[in-house]
Amino acid sequence: MELEQELRKVEEIEYKNKSDPSTEYANTFVQRLPRYTVKPKGSKNWKTKKKYLEDRPIKAHLQGKYYVGVLSKWYPGWALLDFDNVSKEEPERIKEILRLDEKNSMKLSSESPDSYHLLFSPFCNNRPPTTRLLQIAFKQFALQNGIEVYPQAKRTIRLPFGYKQNCLDIEYRHLENWQEQFYWFQKLDNFNLSNIPNYQPELDLKIENPGQPNIFKEGEYLLRNGLQVKSSRNNAQFKMLYNLWRRNIPVSQAKIMVWHVIKNRHNGFSKDIITYPGQCKKEIIRQAGIIYNKYELACVYPDETHNIYGGYVTKKDIPDIVRISKANLPRMKFLSNLIKFCYPRKKRNLINIHSDKLIEWSQRNYLKYLEELIGSGIVKRGDKYSVDRFSKSIKIKWNFRDPNNAILDDSRAPNTFEDTIKLSYRPEEFRELLIKAGSEYKKAVVTTGRLFRKVTNV
Repeated sequence: MELEQELRKVEEIEYKNKSDPSTEYANTFVQRLPRYTVKPKGSKNWKTKKKYLEDRPIKAHLQGKYYVGVLSKWYPGWALLDFDNVSKEEPERIKEILRLDEKNSMKLSSESPDSYHLLFSPFCNNRPPTTRLLQIAFKQFALQNGIEVYPQAKRTIRLPFGYKQNCLDIEYRHLENWQEQFYWFQKLDNFNLSNIPNYQPELDLKIENPGQPNIFKEGEYLLRNGLQVKSSRNNAQFKMLYNLWRRNIPVSQAKIMVWHVIKNRHNGFSKDIITYPGQCKKEIIRQAGIIYNKYELACVYPDETHNIYGGYVTKKDIPDIVRISKANLPRMKFLSNLIKFCYPRKKRNLINIHSDKLIEWSQRNYLKYLEELIGSGIVKRGDKYSVDRFSKSIKIKWNFRDPNNAILDDSRAPNTFEDTIKLSYRPEEFRELLIKAGSEYKKAVVTTGRLFRKVTNV
């Protein structure tokens, strides 16, 4: 009963209405653990709050009552360049060098005179970068130009769109409140880190997916309550680190938090922490390195990054996908992946899709499938093209549903069309959906069998 009560508290805070602007804002910008900072308007001093960041301070920041500063997530999803005591021309000079403009960035005023923030959404090699990669990519450029890059793992930065943080670009000066500013931020194109002068990308390595989908909640309970049984320290450390990775906590903070739990809440269930505390700490560092590095190299992301980057669909989208694809399995897979990718990017004027993605979805038939969707009026081709950044830009005509109804498995969108269908339908239900879309009965049976890995009893 105690475990259920603790988990309910977490769910009340972290799993809210995803279509509410304040929830979307928090999911985009806010790192809630392990601490945050606040500063009254006009004060020069920040005060650290060593506790979970709840919604009330975030809303106070957006209402202009005081400032709130946050640490970075492991995959931040946003970034800003911080200019202090410079002329108004300096941010424009940097924008020109980096090829930043009103389509992929927003220039904001800061609390201090002659200070500015340049806000954007970073990408690298067609994937979201970690905080570590973001800092590595900008390191030399930032030093040469006297700017700082945020968010950071150990230093907080004030959240965007608060008091005296107004949009300065001509295109955005008219925006009157944080809701409008955030809406237009969501429409920005991604900024490719390869645009940074002298940037050297890391090796593009991949390893087997090391996922551990069933220990998230147990790790949460251990973080709150410490060790529960004898000889469980090593296993408990892994579960806590896994939980923190899933919640997008940077590795540096995750190590500190788990060490704090083991040191102060071992509850008498570990002899090693008393006899060999240094060895225990080294073990946590080693485990954290294994978890974070392997997942990063495997391109496996924390929950929110996984869903925002890869996308999602709802059950109400499936009948439309089946109908438009005329129950053809390759076309259903392609359209499902396309809609899935577009969901978290639906507010953009044009959605940019790299050719690697299109090929992955269609086994090199993407031009044919795109032309069919263009012919049906569902997709409209954009005129934007860049070899280095994106191969296709499109507009899509789709009835996007409430993201709260996204099809998820353990809070994560399934990777494949097959898994999406299995989570949403029984075999006989999906077979009838195919028949309704025009498929012959025998073919519907075969297609359903391919998706559910059996042909009989459907």
